[in-house]
Amino acid sequence: MISPVSNRPRTSRVFVSLSAAIFLFICFVGRRHMHELPIEVIEQHVVKQSGGAYRIPKGALPSVNLVVAATSNEDYSWAKNDLKVPGMVVVPYIADNMSAPYHPQMNKGHEAMMYHQYFYDFYDNLPDISILVHSQSHSWHVDQLLDQSMIFSLNHLDLREVQQRQFLNLRVTWGFGCMAGAINTTRANEESGVLPEQKEMQEAFRANFNLYDIPEILATPCCSQIAVTKERILSVPKEQYKHHIDWLLNTPLEDAISGRTWEHMWQYLFLQKAIDCPLEHKAYCRLYHICFGGREQYDEFIELQQGAQKLDQELSKINEFEEHWEEYGKEKEDAEENGEKNEDVKGAIEVEKKANSKMKIKLQRELASIREAIRIRKEIAV
Repeated sequence: MISPVSNRPRTSRVFVSLSAAIFLFICFVGRRHMHELPIEVIEQHVVKQSGGAYRIPKGALPSVNLVVAATSNEDYSWAKNDLKVPGMVVVPYIADNMSAPYHPQMNKGHEAMMYHQYFYDFYDNLPDISILVHSQSHSWHVDQLLDQSMIFSLNHLDLREVQQRQFLNLRVTWGFGCMAGAINTTRANEESGVLPEQKEMQEAFRANFNLYDIPEILATPCCSQIAVTKERILSVPKEQYKHHIDWLLNTPLEDAISGRTWEHMWQYLFLQKAIDCPLEHKAYCRLYHICFGGREQYDEFIELQQGAQKLDQELSKINEFEEHWEEYGKEKEDAEENGEKNEDVKGAIEVEKKANSKMKIKLQRELASIREAIRIRKEIAV
């Protein structure tokens, strides 16, 4: 007969083996589920748990210059008062004031001239990161998901991502610059209503980069608001920036056109890439910590935004119609001269008024519902 004492080691071994098996099972299943999760969900969780990854940079905080391209009558006080980027130095380049501390040689070429002048002037005294923007705090040049606000954009910008990518556009969406706004340099003799600079791009590219065989397609998000590291700026010889300044000074192209040609060439200057169009949902997550969980969820959000825009347009038509009811009614009543009875015309007008009122209420409710869905999804993403 085996005593209870002699059975304890075997019981202990069974318990330990069982515990180890359970532990390995949990690790295996957990690891499998981690692989099933989109990387953006994991990134978003880390960002939210840390209170924003941009607030815990690896190593010392990077030094940052914010270069603001402005004219003397434009207000850029937001850059000095509303930004929360640690250690950021504002460097205003004033296009039309040759007495300003920082200014181009001539008010020509829009922001492109001022950006190149900055690269040339600061070449030997650059910060870790240079961010170059327009003077407006709010503009359509900034993505709608960023509230069309440069203040929101820069306050949420992940400087580590800028350091990793070395050059990037602050705008993310492809609509202007990567899709409809991509440049085809072979269409040198074709007019383009939305891209008046397209027919000038072949000559502009060759003149600036001294190349004969140039890329057929140039694509990058618009609109010349960029961030670039010291390493990338120094990868371009200082005299090359002088060459670009001279081209802008001497080109016969109108300012608006010569400046816009550079919207399509920054990525080539700093990355030697003709096309630089990162996936939107990944770029938002990594650059601004706006994470939807994946491409499908991001596309659903964009569809909601597009739906809201269409409803807004329909409501605008109804509102505009209501503002001109009297004129419209008079036109209808004038139809009596063509044989219609005045009472019938007035009745038709009233029916139309009621129908429009009902439609307006319906559209307003639908729009309110969609906007609430947009608000909730954005709140979760941010």
